[in-house]
Amino acid sequence: MYAAIRAAKESRKYEPAPRFPAVERDFSLLLADGTHFADVAGAIRSLNIREIVSIEAIDLYRGKNVPAGQYSLLVRVTFQSRETTLTEAQLTAFSERIIATLEKQLSARLRAS
Repeated sequence: MYAAIRAAKESRKYEPAPRFPAVERDFSLLLADGTHFADVAGAIRSLNIREIVSIEAIDLYRGKNVPAGQYSLLVRVTFQSRETTLTEAQLTAFSERIIATLEKQLSARLRAS
C-alpha cells in the first residue's frame, strides 16, 4: 500500500497556471466532402507554430449557402505564449499562415458570413 501511495505522489505533475492570456481564433472553412478534421488539424500543426495550444472542431454545417459536395467546418485555434502576451500583429501573421496552408494543402476556403 505504501508503494502505491508513493507511486501516486511521484506521478503527480504540477504545471503552473499560465501567466499570459490565451487567445482564440475561429476559422469558418468550406471543405470538400471527404476532408477530415484530422487533415485540417495536421495541416495546421505542420506549421510548427509553438504558440498553438489547441485545435478544435466546433461546428459542422451542410445545407443552405453551402455548395454541393462541400461542407462548412468551424475550427477554433487557441494560441498562448509562456513568455509574453501575444500581439494582434503576431495573431494576424499566424492566421494568415494557417489560411494559406489550408488553401494550398486542402483547397479550403474561408466561408463568408
